Amino acid sequence: MGQPRFRTILLDALREFAAHGYTTEAALQDWLLRLHAALDAELPSDAFTRQEMAATLDRIFARQVERGGIQDRVPGVTRYTLDMVAPSLRAELDRRIFAGVDLIRLNRAAAVQKTLQRFAGWTTSVGPKGSFVTPRELRAISAEIAKPVAQIKFEKRRVAIDQGHKLIAAVAHVVAQGAGAIGAIWHDRGEHDHGYDARPEHLKRSGTLFLVRDSWAMTEGLVRKAGLKYTDEIEQPAEFPFCSCSYEYVTSPRSLPETVLTAKGREWVSAPRP
Repeated sequence: MGQPRFRTILLDALREFAAHGYTTEAALQDWLLRLHAALDAELPSDAFTRQEMAATLDRIFARQVERGGIQDRVPGVTRYTLDMVAPSLRAELDRRIFAGVDLIRLNRAAAVQKTLQRFAGWTTSVGPKGSFVTPRELRAISAEIAKPVAQIKFEKRRVAIDQGHKLIAAVAHVVAQGAGAIGAIWHDRGEHDHGYDARPEHLKRSGTLFLVRDSWAMTEGLVRKAGLKYTDEIEQPAEFPFCSCSYEYVTSPRSLPETVLTAKGREWVSAPRP
């Protein structure tokens, strides 16, 4: 027969303190140790969390790099460019897996600590003669105490989604650099998903062109700033927590508005393609 689960131990502890009251620190510490051990046994281990995170981000990575999803963010990128930047892309994947696991570990530790604090807060408020709470009220108190732990699964999913957006943005950035990006158009998910809780400044920025500082086109005198901002003058897509924004990168002066082109640039654009 397996060990009692956390919720069972929590209810047993609440019943004991309700019946006999808070009398000694030693009794409280004993229950706290038992509750902590039960949570450690029930909550996913770091190894399991890493396995789950790696599987989730591997699927996203494959969809972007191996199945052509990156074309939406870096139109026209070649297989040669993808092969060239492959080591850097793998490094980004590993970095996002590590970051995701680390965040989940921190969230889990905070949830456990908060749950134990809630338990200690209730038990130490019970007088030495106990409490006259009903069984139904005790179950409600138990659910309230365990709320932070109940949120762990939800928070883990949110972290995985957020790290997925960050991975896509990082992959697009690396590929764009390899493809010689000269500009980027900001897109906010709120453009099409009106139920998305967009940051107002990001939604306002949607469709705006930003230039890449010191790009090859700028170095060759084909492009001028023309009052636009550089990509390094603002935060990057998906940089903020739970941001779903993205860049659509521009790699050719032919895809830029004429107002950004110099005379030399307009001449370059109008010249026949090789």
